[in-house]
Amino acid sequence: MNIPPLSFVVLDTETTGFVPKVNRVIEFASVRAEGGKVVEEFETLISIAEDIPPTVQVLTHITPQMLEGKPTFDDMRETIQTRIGTDALIVGQNVGFDIRMLKGEGIDLSERAWVDTSMLASLVFPELTSYSLGYVSTILKLRHEPVHRALGDVHATLELFGKCWTRLHELPPDELRTLFETFSLASPGYRRLAEVLPTTAAARRPKWLLSGTRPSRAKKQQIGERVSLPSVSKPGVTLIEDSLAPQTLQRIVDTALTSKEPTWIVVKNLEACVRRLTLSEDQSRVLMPAPLLLDPDAAEALLLQQSFTADEATLAVKLRWYRPTAHRDLPLHGDERSVWYGKLACTQESQAYHRQFIQLPDVVIIDHQQLLSILADSQHPGRDALSAQTHLLVTDASMLEDTTTKALRWQVVLDHVRAAAEGRENLTSFLDLLQIWIERVRAFQDVRYLTGQDLETAEAEALRERIAPFLTDTTLPELPRRDLADLDRILTPDLLHHRIAWIEQRQGGSQFIQSVPERIGPLLSSLLYEEYPTILTVPPKSAGTLHEILPTADLSAPTPFPPFSLPLSIRTDISLDDFLRDPPVGKSVVLVGSRRIIEEKYVEFTPSLEQRNVTFICQSLSGGIERMTAEFLAAAPPTIWMLTPWSYEDVELPAEIADRLIIASLPFDHPSHTVLSRRAVHYPNAFEGYFLPRLEHRLFRLLRTFCRHRTFHGEVLITDDRLKTKSYGKRVMGYLQQFAHEAKPSKESGKPQMELF
Repeated sequence: MNIPPLSFVVLDTETTGFVPKVNRVIEFASVRAEGGKVVEEFETLISIAEDIPPTVQVLTHITPQMLEGKPTFDDMRETIQTRIGTDALIVGQNVGFDIRMLKGEGIDLSERAWVDTSMLASLVFPELTSYSLGYVSTILKLRHEPVHRALGDVHATLELFGKCWTRLHELPPDELRTLFETFSLASPGYRRLAEVLPTTAAARRPKWLLSGTRPSRAKKQQIGERVSLPSVSKPGVTLIEDSLAPQTLQRIVDTALTSKEPTWIVVKNLEACVRRLTLSEDQSRVLMPAPLLLDPDAAEALLLQQSFTADEATLAVKLRWYRPTAHRDLPLHGDERSVWYGKLACTQESQAYHRQFIQLPDVVIIDHQQLLSILADSQHPGRDALSAQTHLLVTDASMLEDTTTKALRWQVVLDHVRAAAEGRENLTSFLDLLQIWIERVRAFQDVRYLTGQDLETAEAEALRERIAPFLTDTTLPELPRRDLADLDRILTPDLLHHRIAWIEQRQGGSQFIQSVPERIGPLLSSLLYEEYPTILTVPPKSAGTLHEILPTADLSAPTPFPPFSLPLSIRTDISLDDFLRDPPVGKSVVLVGSRRIIEEKYVEFTPSLEQRNVTFICQSLSGGIERMTAEFLAAAPPTIWMLTPWSYEDVELPAEIADRLIIASLPFDHPSHTVLSRRAVHYPNAFEGYFLPRLEHRLFRLLRTFCRHRTFHGEVLITDDRLKTKSYGKRVMGYLQQFAHEAKPSKESGKPQMELF
């Protein structure tokens, strides 16, 4: 194994949770290397008085019985400190977590030199889609045994460090010089690595360095047959009934390109859609939101810094290596994202953002929220690019209620403004007064709606008066200044009319003050429908149920896209437990109603599934969406991925990867949702008039997402017994039936043909 000729220690901990001092270290392991060779290994279990959470027992295979008779951390502290040493470079995968947890146990390594292998891997393995140790071990074939045990993680991390070191030897002269110059100005760990970088550069640029763009999981769609779009010439709303067909958006774009009319195609998830589409660069343009574009002046300022944090250093190297113009051009990882949004991203005032709107081609692709921001702000740089003749074709219109709510939201994140107040006594003093007002108003409630009476007090008036100077203080960064402008609006009594405003304290103590429109339809009418010819794509048979977004006037019958069906069965005779006891072959996505259920099933079924070599990936217990997606792709079947419907809607997978979708719980919105519960009061029957239609629209979107991922025989099973036991079940089954064709058994499944409705 080729490793750097440094004195370093690779370490890892297993813990009962993520909060130092609250959660405890239950295992420690380390490997010491000197001069390019491993000289020592060490591991120990550690006894604790506290219980080990069931999820941790399942994840690590460390049980309370295994810790009986083992030394406590107090017993092992001196030994562990000796193994770590006093001057060796500390190396680890997401090592900041281990350093924080060890500090909670009385070993303070915060001033030591360290290198995070996940960040280093993101630099030299840009082709990977995740940098979790499990995924990287699978793809790079690292020795990772036992998984989720400290010594197994240390072995895999050491091998990953070695593979990163090998790739550093493949750098050509310019890139090697950039790395050396940047790391020499970085945190102590990266400075040490710079001192031993190879002195001889590679002759050729390696293939892995040709592009920093994270590989797309979606397959580019081919230009194909077009669809029939209704002709519109004046402001108003025209409806198209959407299709489950994965190629629908590509066909819309291709059809728009043949039209002579300027058309803005509006999508919900811009980056994901663009990754799937084949676009003509000279005939169309993607309008990126400002935060996803690189501000060249900000990038230059970062690169001219005389010193870098660890995250700034790796990001600065990527900027020089890949010369990006947008977020998507870089393999961003970890806290590099905070550096991007805090220091590098465009704002609406940036010239790089403004340039997008100059000399637009006839076809433009933009996201819901950005369009709505343009329509709501007469000073927006994109406003002049819209003309009365521009046709707006809004896809995923059933999401307009949610995306408009976000686009027109006023929000203050107290933690963000507090961070900006460092070194600013006047702002700190103001925030202290704001905090006192918040605590008085919310009176220990997690969610407290604001009333006119709250905003008419002398304290609220004093806060408004003290905000004014900050709004014109150009020395304040734009984002906290924008938060304070939103706070000024929220605290103004006259602006509370027709809005829902509240104070919210979330788990962990973070506080937010937010305000959103009470009703969305009137706003869409005034900003959009009455100004521009607008086409909305809506789920089939939903024109009569989209009350929150459609105008009250009668509309013409929707134009349907060609129907598309898939094997879909109602199987209320099969429970979620039945499926987990006897999982089918292939790769299955299972949707359940809450994270609590996911945690329960993870604890109950993971041991038996592991014995049968079934990969079980669970939301919140297997990392974030990006990591889970990568592991689902890399895992050999049989594989089960359990997550909530709200998370699955935005999942990106290649075509022909998922064999089945199991909807174990109908994805109803929670009736006490902060915003939806307030909108529901406007309906005589909130369940049938509001929540049930939102369920139907979400079911359509889930099926459409699966159609992009499914194999040729990919099937849908809906197992929620409420379809048979509740009065509304017949309505929901009737809605689903339009998308179903009979499921036929595949050779792989060996299952009997399933009952259809």
